[in-house]
Amino acid sequence: MSEAQENSIGETNKSHKALFDPKSIAIVTGTLYPAWYEGDAKDPLSVDKLRGDLALQTFQSAQQRSFNIFDVDGGSSEAFKKVLKQNNIYFEIQNQGGGQGPARRQGLNIAESNVEVSVICQTEPEKISIVSDCIEIASLPILKNDADIVMPARNIQSFSTYPQYQAEQEQKANALYNKILRSHGLLKENDPDLDFSFGPKFLANKPEVTELFKEIYQFKKGITAIDAKVNVEMYSNPLLFPVVAALHKGLRVKAIEVPYRHPRAQTTFEEGSPSFDRRRDTQRRTIITELINFIRYLENSPKTRLSKML
Repeated sequence: MSEAQENSIGETNKSHKALFDPKSIAIVTGTLYPAWYEGDAKDPLSVDKLRGDLALQTFQSAQQRSFNIFDVDGGSSEAFKKVLKQNNIYFEIQNQGGGQGPARRQGLNIAESNVEVSVICQTEPEKISIVSDCIEIASLPILKNDADIVMPARNIQSFSTYPQYQAEQEQKANALYNKILRSHGLLKENDPDLDFSFGPKFLANKPEVTELFKEIYQFKKGITAIDAKVNVEMYSNPLLFPVVAALHKGLRVKAIEVPYRHPRAQTTFEEGSPSFDRRRDTQRRTIITELINFIRYLENSPKTRLSKML
């Protein structure tokens, strides 16, 4: 590399650092660990203890980096909420039942009202690496006004840190999701794939963007086995439909590769578990069913089984 190229990269990095103010970033998440307890893990290790401990590590990492944190708690143990208070983690009790959808919308309402916030990162609380490794990379396109929504994309190394079956199912779901979007003109052939199976999303704190993440759709169930498992409030309403709607409206949705690493403790806990494997398989099948019906909704097809709640 020439001296001129090195100087150019150095100037670009300085420019990026100047743009990046930690206080302009809001991390929005939701917690639900009713069986969490303080202290060392007991044998056998429970899901709530594992994930609650990971969430606390995520919050600590965010505080060390001076990011805003807005947590909506859906019913964690008093011990967990006590630790949040002791560590000055801002949280609100979830004010509406129904799972992830209401919690994410409540958190979004909190974050967007903060005038300092330019970028809202919606993420699961257990994803420590999003906060420690990925925030700046994924936020910069929004801070530079090059994107309205950033979809962080995992690479081969990222997927290698996951349970094998989960990695396979999520990559399979991504391939089909992107293929369907291209077949309906929502993605161009040369556009990079979007990592829809990855929960974290980065949003510009602008009404035309955030309002998409507040819209609620309901699904009219049929008699098939997969219909019985559809729950649009789990993933599609709060995370997936808003991105598809943004593409439909012509907003700038950008894929940015990030160096995400899944928590080793979570991978070890879930690897080879039949119950977790069934959950991943169901997730793949339901989000594709939901997507097909959402596209039909956008295209005003009478075949859609989705309707918007007013």
